[in-house]
Amino acid sequence: MRRLWVVALVALLVTAGPFASAENAAAALIDQPAPPFRLLDVGSGEEVSLEDLRGRIIVLHFAASW
Repeated sequence: MRRLWVVALVALLVTAGPFASAENAAAALIDQPAPPFRLLDVGSGEEVSLEDLRGRIIVLHFAASW
């Protein structure tokens, strides 16, 4: 019975490890500025940078069709 508990504990620690580090990485980004990047405007084809939109509320929607 004790061996079963040890195996269960090890399995829990192994599977929870990656999630704990992802939470730490996400927490480190709070209150930090977004990294600079540029995208093409779908309507006009002009290049738009995130810096050009500073001070405005923006919504980024990244989607993929698999």
